[in-house]
Amino acid sequence: MAETIVNVTEIIDRPKLGAFQKKTALLCAAIVFVEGFNTQAAGYVAPAIARNLNLSPAGLGGFFVAGLFGLLLGALFIAPLADRMGRRPLLLACVPFLAVCAILTAFSTSLTMLEIARFLTGLGIGGAMPNAIALTSEYSPHHRRSLLVALMFTGFVFGALAVGLTSTFLVPILGWQSIFVIGGVLGLLLTPILFWALPESIRFLVVRGTSNHEVSRLVRHLDPNLMGAGELRFVIDEAQHSGISVVALFRHGRAKRTILLWIIYFMSLLDLFLLASWLPTEMQALGVSAGLAIIIGTLLQFGGIFGLVFGWLADRMGASTALGAAFFMGAVCVAAIGLAGANLPLVMLAVFGTGVGLIGGQSVTNATAAIAYPTEIRSTGVGWATGFGRIGSIIGPSLAAWMHTMNVEIETIFLMAAVPALCAAVAGAALGPLRTSIIVRTAPANA
Repeated sequence: MAETIVNVTEIIDRPKLGAFQKKTALLCAAIVFVEGFNTQAAGYVAPAIARNLNLSPAGLGGFFVAGLFGLLLGALFIAPLADRMGRRPLLLACVPFLAVCAILTAFSTSLTMLEIARFLTGLGIGGAMPNAIALTSEYSPHHRRSLLVALMFTGFVFGALAVGLTSTFLVPILGWQSIFVIGGVLGLLLTPILFWALPESIRFLVVRGTSNHEVSRLVRHLDPNLMGAGELRFVIDEAQHSGISVVALFRHGRAKRTILLWIIYFMSLLDLFLLASWLPTEMQALGVSAGLAIIIGTLLQFGGIFGLVFGWLADRMGASTALGAAFFMGAVCVAAIGLAGANLPLVMLAVFGTGVGLIGGQSVTNATAAIAYPTEIRSTGVGWATGFGRIGSIIGPSLAAWMHTMNVEIETIFLMAAVPALCAAVAGAALGPLRTSIIVRTAPANA
């Protein structure tokens, strides 16, 4: 019987982005929206929690660290499980898990309960985010992959903006608990939609050589006009078998890109979390009102939406060029915040530009991490890269706090904060082109 070879990579890489690909990216954007809402919720409700539990602001340090530590462990040890069990099952487990834990946070009556619930919420978020990135990448055409992943990741930015606006209106009326309830309910409402509509990664299925019928079904979603006589054999343009382990991230010439990606994630998230945590406080210390300080802090996230331009640049000139440009812009703008002094319009412009550069660069980094690894270790690669970023996200705010105790001037803190962004720019520029080549095939079977 005649055998028809179907190259899945060629179908995904067609010039016109299909409705099925758009739907998958939109579902992943919804996932990271819920994650952005729940990740940033703690910072907005912290003062109300402190008042409710009669704690000093410093007393909530464990609450913040617990969430970040959960994010770290989730990225390192839960996200890589998707390279064995698939993207879809892990996302379907992590989203309702983090939602339930967010609701449990709302019903916590002690600091210990808050810390445990926040840690568990972080585990779910840390496990889900790398796989939302991986799944979007695996359905994105090569010539639009960076932009599509960047567009998907704006879901996180919108989630962060949404929780800020929601907290402003609801916390004074319904209390801090309402924010965690909303974050949890959003995740629970999303779960049945994901169960019904979220596909498994077609690349994952082809590489694993299983469920040829499922591959055929998904391919026809991508190309309804696909016809084949007899048996269909599905192939993808992919790297050779590497083994599913952290060690595989350093095999076949991937050591350089792995180390550089870890540096980029560490430096960029160190900077982003330092600024997100301390920017409103620093602005108030310079004499800005509390309300305006919050608006200035929000400008950082708002600028990230416009950072999509670097995703567009990455698809046209290469990820290395886009990363170098984005983080260099971020470094210049961070330094400009410190140099602006009391010039409020210049401060606001610099904060906006910082968001464009740093968050835009972070979005390109997510796409680059997904491109850098073959399908069989993609979740492991993205998970460990984001895990190193989480270490930076813990160190960044702590470093700023230490500089405050050393009476370092605010302007100097911002100037020093430009250094990690410069390091990320250099590491990004050093990445160079990322290439994959060899074909992997499934066993032939009737479609």
